[in-house]
Amino acid sequence: MEINEIRPGMTCLTREGTAYVLEVDRQSLLVLLQREYETIPVQVRSDEILAPLSL
Repeated sequence: MEINEIRPGMTCLTREGTAYVLEVDRQSLLVLLQREYETIPVQVRSDEILAPLSL
């Protein structure tokens, strides 16, 4: 599945599980995520996001 746009507030799937998008840096292609079972947000490359999840 191809992702056309990643936006703050969306839920997505990463290799490590479900995550909530906090911020998107389109220029550097980085995304700040809050993973489902972690307390500290993590920064990943946008190509590490596998697919958006329906809410």
